[in-house]
Amino acid sequence: MTEVLASFLLPVREAAETTWTSLRSIRDLSSDTIPYEILIRFDEDDDTYQELLPKIAEIFDGSVAEVTVVIGPRYGYEGLHKYYNELAALSVGKLLVLWNDDVQILPVRSGWTRPMGGDWVRESWDLILKEDLENMESHIFMLFPTEVYWDLPEAGPDVKYEKGITALAFPILTRSAYEIMGHYSPSPLNDAYILDISTLVLNEKLIRKRSRLMLLHQPAFDEDTGVGLRVKTEAYQLAYDLHYSEEVQKQVEEDKDKLQKFWEEKHG
Repeated sequence: MTEVLASFLLPVREAAETTWTSLRSIRDLSSDTIPYEILIRFDEDDDTYQELLPKIAEIFDGSVAEVTVVIGPRYGYEGLHKYYNELAALSVGKLLVLWNDDVQILPVRSGWTRPMGGDWVRESWDLILKEDLENMESHIFMLFPTEVYWDLPEAGPDVKYEKGITALAFPILTRSAYEIMGHYSPSPLNDAYILDISTLVLNEKLIRKRSRLMLLHQPAFDEDTGVGLRVKTEAYQLAYDLHYSEEVQKQVEEDKDKLQKFWEEKHG
């Protein structure tokens, strides 16, 4: 059986246009030579998925990608981790990629100079991740893109969050980390949870590594302040409170302990 490189975990609700663009970037910027999978979760009360299904089939028709669509009950934003855990349980990839419908993969140029008389060499995301895996040290349990471009307002007097670049967003969990912890995330702020885990130090090194992957994030936001529209909702406040609850913060430490014990048993 051919091994699957990466599993993109993608919960979607009422986002037909952005989802199409996001998935198109995955297909267009892959080498289409290494098997990967897309796992998409729709709410059963969201009729827009019927519009998306034929488009998704068209995007990946003839590609090496395997697409799995799951339709189930609505958990809401405060239950976002349930979607990711559900999809992770179905996944088989060596890497589990936290994905959103408002994210796109960006082209990565190979090297600093153009080949003589030619165009820039574009590197495919799957070849980049394959290289990451091949060169991964034993203490690494997760990857983060080297750059995530946030499409937000330009700087201004009332702007709280402006257009810029971050690195520690949209984490990629290794299969071993997922299996050791026994879940993807117990927090609806899934990226924040994995970032908390990534502060673990093994052999005097953090357990995370930067991949050369580059992404574009285009969240819905308030045009005057740059604050995400989702942040203003009651559901987000519930998610925030759950993430910083004693229960979830305790789980952070327990997951760190699991990863540390596993590594020490093998390498300590």
